[in-house]
Amino acid sequence: MAPVLSTLRPRTVLGVAGLALTIYVNYARRTMHNLDPSDAAAGGSGSAAERKNRAANGRASGNSANRVGVNARFIAQMKRLLPILVPSPVSREAGLLAALAAVLFARTWLDVWFSSLNSSVVHSIVSRNKRGFIGKAIIEFGTVMWVLSFVNNSLKLCISNLSLAFRKRLTRYAHDQYLNGLTFYKAANIDSRLQNIDQLLTQDIEKLCDSASTLIGDLAKPVIDIGLFGYKLGQAIGKESPIFMISYFLFSGVVLRSLSPPFGKYTAVEQRLEGDYRFTHSRIIAHNEEIAFYGGADREKTLVNASFDRIVRHASRVINLKFANGIIDSVFVKYLATMLAYYLLARPVFDPAHASPLMGGSADPTKIMEDYSRNSSYLVNLSQAVGRIILAGRDLTRFAGYTSRVAELFDVLDDLNNGRYQSTMVSGDEKQTGKSKVIDSKVLGGEVEIQDGVIAFDKVPLMTPNGDVLVKELSFRIQAGQNTLLTGPNGAGKSSAFRVLCDLWPLFGGKVTKPHGNNSVFFVPQKPYLALGTLRDQVIYPDTREQALAKGLTDEKLLEILDVVRLKYLVSREGGWDSVQDWGSALSGGEKQRVAMARLFYHRPAFAVLDESTSATSMDAEGIMYEHARELGITLFTVSHRTSLFKYHDFLLKFDGEGGYEFTPLDHSGEVNPFAFGHGKSQYAAKEAVRGEDEDESAADDEASA
Repeated sequence: MAPVLSTLRPRTVLGVAGLALTIYVNYARRTMHNLDPSDAAAGGSGSAAERKNRAANGRASGNSANRVGVNARFIAQMKRLLPILVPSPVSREAGLLAALAAVLFARTWLDVWFSSLNSSVVHSIVSRNKRGFIGKAIIEFGTVMWVLSFVNNSLKLCISNLSLAFRKRLTRYAHDQYLNGLTFYKAANIDSRLQNIDQLLTQDIEKLCDSASTLIGDLAKPVIDIGLFGYKLGQAIGKESPIFMISYFLFSGVVLRSLSPPFGKYTAVEQRLEGDYRFTHSRIIAHNEEIAFYGGADREKTLVNASFDRIVRHASRVINLKFANGIIDSVFVKYLATMLAYYLLARPVFDPAHASPLMGGSADPTKIMEDYSRNSSYLVNLSQAVGRIILAGRDLTRFAGYTSRVAELFDVLDDLNNGRYQSTMVSGDEKQTGKSKVIDSKVLGGEVEIQDGVIAFDKVPLMTPNGDVLVKELSFRIQAGQNTLLTGPNGAGKSSAFRVLCDLWPLFGGKVTKPHGNNSVFFVPQKPYLALGTLRDQVIYPDTREQALAKGLTDEKLLEILDVVRLKYLVSREGGWDSVQDWGSALSGGEKQRVAMARLFYHRPAFAVLDESTSATSMDAEGIMYEHARELGITLFTVSHRTSLFKYHDFLLKFDGEGGYEFTPLDHSGEVNPFAFGHGKSQYAAKEAVRGEDEDESAADDEASA
C-alpha cells in the first residue's frame, strides 16, 4: 500500500480533497435543512403549510433558537451572567479562577520539562549511556511524577469546584428571582415564553456551569501553551516557525468556521425537546388517576414515545453531522498541520541557513535525534494548543446554546418582577388573535387603594392575562363582617375576581380597594396544598416553627385549633407533631380540607376566600368551622353550591356565565335560588343582546344605503 500511495501526484491529492469537501458540504446542507428548529420543536408534524406557518411565526416572534451562536447577543448575555458568576475580585469564584490559572501554568511548565526529559532519554538510548538513562528515566522522572500527579488532579479539582461554585451562584440567583413574590405563579400561568421551567432551573443551569468551567480550562491552557512552547520552539528552529504554525491554524479556523454547522442552535433545540419529553412524563405523574380511570395508558404511551422519537431523530442527525464535520476538522487541524510540522522540523537539517545550536547545528546523528525529539514535542504541544483553541469554537457554540436558555430565563423573570409579561392574546380581530404581545401591568390604568376592613371593586374588568373578557365591569363593596356567597357556572369569573384581588392577574382598569398586607386575604382551595415537612408544618404553613412560637402559638395552642376542626386525633395517630409523612397519601380528602381550615384559623386573616373548601366535610363540622371563623372576625368569601351555607352569609354575588352578574343581599327566605343561572336572562345579558341587535340593524342599514 505504501509504495502505491507514494506514487500519487499532488494534483490527484488535491482532486480527492476537493471531492471530499463537495460531498461534505452537500451532506451538511441537507442535514441542516432537516434540523430546522421549528420542525424539531413541533416534531415535524402537520402539513407543509402548517410547518411553513410555524417557521414564519418563529421568525416573526424572534425565536431565540434562530439567533443562538457566538455573536453580539451572546456577548451581551455573558456580560449579564458574569457578575452573577463572579460577583467580586475577592469572591470564592475569583479565588478558584486564580488557582486554576496557577495550576495551568504549572502544568505547562511540567510539559516543557517533560519534553526536555524525553529528549535526554532518547539521547541516552541512542548513545547507549546506561548511567544517563537511569538518572533521567528512573531517578528524575520517578521524583517528579508525584508533582505531575498532584498538578493533574489539582486541575480536575479546580474545574469541579469552579463548576459547583458557578452552579451555586446561578441557582441561588434564579431562586431569588423565581420565588420573589408571585413571580413563580406568573411564569407558569401568565407569561407564555418559558416552557418546562423546572428543567431550566435544574438541568440547564447545571450544564451551563459544567460547560463554563470546562471551557475556561480548555481555552486558558492552550493560550499558556502557545506562549511557552512558541518561545521554546522559536529558540530551536527559528522565530518564524511558530508564526507559520499559528498563521496556518488561524487560516484553518476561518475555513472550519465557514464549514461548521450551527451546533449551538441545535443544542438549544435539543434541550427544548428534552424538556418536552420530561413534561410528558410529569403530566402522567400529575394526572395518573384520571388516566387510569379513562384507561389511557396506550394513548399516553403513544404521546411519550412520539416525544422521545423527536429527540432520537434530532440527536441522530446531529451525531451524523458531527461525524462528517469531525472528518473535516481532523484533516485541517491534525493531518495538514502534521505535514507543515514535518517541514518546519526538517528544514534546519536540510538547509544550513536555518540551522541552530538546538537543531541542525551538529552532524552527530545522536545530537540530531535528541534535538528532533525535543523540538517535535514542542511543536506537537504548540499544534495541539492552537488546535484546541480552534476546536473550542465548536464547544463555545454549544456553550452559547446553554447560555441562551439560561439568559432567556433571567430575562423573563426580570420582566415579571417589573410587571411585564408576554402572552398570546385573544382579540375580536382575527388578525390579532393568537399573536404574542408584551403587556406592562404598571401602565394598564387600574388603580389600587389600600384601606383596612373593606374589599371593593369599582368598574373592574375581569379579564384573563391573554385578554379574554369574563365580565366587562364588576362593582361591589364588602365591609368587614359581611360574609359573601359567590355562585355561577364554571368559567364565569368567580375565582378570577380573587386572582385580580391578590395580584395574580393584572388589573386592566377600574379601582380595587383592599386591606393592607399580603396576608390580609387568605385563600383556601378545594384541594389544599400540603407542604413537605412535619404535621406541625401543615398547620402553620408558610410559617416556620420559630415564627409560630414568636406569635405565641405553641403546640398546645395548635392542638386547640385542631380540636376546632375535629382533627385532634391526628397528633397521636401520626406519631406526634414532628412526624414526617407523605401527607397527600396519609390524609383523606375531608382531613385535608379540615387541615386547610386549621391553617386559616392559625393565620386569622381579615378576609378569607373559601373555594369549595368544605365540599368533602360533613355539614355539622362545616357549621362549626364557619361559626368559629365569625368568632375570630374573619370575613368570608365562599364559592360553593351547598344550600346549607346560606345562613352563614349576608350577600350574594352571582355570575351568569355570559358576562353579567348580580350583587345583592342574600335572601334567606328561600324564594330566590342562588344557583339558577339562566342563559341570556340576566339584566346584563339582556342589555348586551339589545345592544347587539341595534348594532346589527345599524350595520344592515349602512349596507343597504351603500
